[in-house]
Amino acid sequence: MELISQKKKSDQVDLSFEVRAAGALGISIVADVLDYIGAPIFALPIAGDVVDAIVMAILFRLTGSKTSTAINSIEFIPVIGDMIPVYTLSTLLWILREASKKRKDNENSPMLNESNHAGSITKINDHIEYQNTISNSNSTNKESLRTKAMRRYAIFRSRAR
Repeated sequence: MELISQKKKSDQVDLSFEVRAAGALGISIVADVLDYIGAPIFALPIAGDVVDAIVMAILFRLTGSKTSTAINSIEFIPVIGDMIPVYTLSTLLWILREASKKRKDNENSPMLNESNHAGSITKINDHIEYQNTISNSNSTNKESLRTKAMRRYAIFRSRAR
């Protein structure tokens, strides 16, 4: 079980989603444009299928989406596959699905939940007030404790994102 999960991680490209999406979309658009412009060359059964297989392999390597690869296999249908911009459509579908997954993950993240921020602010303020009551009543000391706590909270917030 461990070996399979390690293999999947090593097969995946170590680029950010934005870079992979831009690269996949660029390759898809170029491949679809070449399908239209070079129709006589890429419409030949062997030459066109070899190029389609190479483009599909590159896109699968970037996206890792089996659904997009299945949709891309429409390119192997003789006339229909060359008339429809399949690569671009499947890549846009993949980008939308991944973006919605990321958005859903960010909404469900406990760090981004508004109630957790309110609770942490309350805890920091309670700690500051407790420290201020323990320390002497010098106003500069109060201000420096509050400033330190707010700076630490700002650093914590910037690292959480």
